[in-house]
Amino acid sequence: MMKCSWTKPFLIALLCLTFSPAIKAQTTAPTIGNATIKRPVHIYYIDPVNGSMNGDGSPSRPWSTLEAVLQANLINGQDKTSGVVHARDLIYLMTGNHGDIHIDPSWNGGKTLNTDFITIQAAPGNKPVFNSLDIRNASYWAFRDLIIQNPPNYTGRGTLVSLASVNNIFIDNNVVRSDPNAVAWTPQDWATSSSFFGIHVDSASSCTISRNSISNVENGVYLNGDGILFTKNTIDYFANDGLQFTSSDTIISQNSITNHYGQWHDGRHHDGMQGWTEVNQDSTTNVVIDRNLVMASTGVYPTIPVIPTGVGDDYLQGISIFDGVWNNVTVTNNIVVAGGVYHGISLYGMNNATVANNTVVNQNNQTWIGIFNSGTGKPPVNVVVRNNIGSCFASNATSGVVFDHNISFVSIGLDCDNGIPVVDPLTVFVKYSQTTASFDFRLCSGSPAIGAGNPVGAPIYDFNGKLRNPSSIDVGAFAY
Repeated sequence: MMKCSWTKPFLIALLCLTFSPAIKAQTTAPTIGNATIKRPVHIYYIDPVNGSMNGDGSPSRPWSTLEAVLQANLINGQDKTSGVVHARDLIYLMTGNHGDIHIDPSWNGGKTLNTDFITIQAAPGNKPVFNSLDIRNASYWAFRDLIIQNPPNYTGRGTLVSLASVNNIFIDNNVVRSDPNAVAWTPQDWATSSSFFGIHVDSASSCTISRNSISNVENGVYLNGDGILFTKNTIDYFANDGLQFTSSDTIISQNSITNHYGQWHDGRHHDGMQGWTEVNQDSTTNVVIDRNLVMASTGVYPTIPVIPTGVGDDYLQGISIFDGVWNNVTVTNNIVVAGGVYHGISLYGMNNATVANNTVVNQNNQTWIGIFNSGTGKPPVNVVVRNNIGSCFASNATSGVVFDHNISFVSIGLDCDNGIPVVDPLTVFVKYSQTTASFDFRLCSGSPAIGAGNPVGAPIYDFNGKLRNPSSIDVGAFAY
């Protein structure tokens, strides 16, 4: 049997891949909001080292900390007759600790519902630090280029960035972490010092969470609301779930979720991405999950085995939706490298869903792409699983789901082939080694996935944002 050849020493080559700069929706895109941040009218400065609350916010007389500025009610985004900083203004933060930041009517004199954006970001070349960021009952705020982390020797189980009952909030290009040096943490350290969430979003609308680095937390991110764009974020080194989502009209695109710490036995099941409907929700509607990487272990942390054992909590499920009713869901171009478990992509309770051109494997075992009846036994309706590469394809439904033009692997070990062509993964990819966790999921020359897909409903772009050839659709996340 012919094996794929490779000419460069790729080690976890996926981590070196770049994403194109634009969101390219694979179906009709949900409404995310059209608010934009305009050129600022005024720019103010805050310097924890050299500033004073006797200053005026100018470059030569900066204020002291953002926490102090908020408590002094110097910001009013509704009424320009009071305060100093108003809607469409920019605040530059200098290096130093700015405290615990609360944007909340009860803290800030009811002045948090801005009429236009107030932007708070690091001044060029500076590294301002927040202990936490809590935004509630607020609108039109942007936070950029900041470090948000617990203070030294902190023990607590809180949330680093919390958004609740907000609209038009931008959280962009920030570093969010419990502690900068968590590699040597013991299970006890995780239980006492890791933040419960890096970013927690509840009852939000028209919000963007983009380009953030979230690490050393129990759970990476939770999304709840409508019209949320979650894109180009990295979630790395976490102990429970990477991303939890219950939001409608949401795009989850071009994110990287890697390195699950499996030595803290918390009794939960652990997922790269997990969706469900909240108790007060009838259903979740219009969700696009496109061009994301989920990988249990990249082999770079000494506390995480290169190959997850699948024993105890040392495993990671890929993209899972277990509970509730979901309408109009698109799952395309994702790469899932699950760890020691069979849920690669598992979707329950789907109505009108497309699962297309994903690449799903397991680092030490076999895993499936599966479509299942809801928890109450309701079968899926109009679900298409097309042009995917996976170890196995599964369903307990007797109707409502079509498996089409997928490729499975030999020795699947699970009774779920659904009549799908079976091949050796070594003939499909540029590099594939479960024993060393070294993968490059681009298609090699002569791969049976080249041109083997169905163009009907196939995504226009691939994992890297490359335009697919509509007359010759390749199977899997990458176009050859």
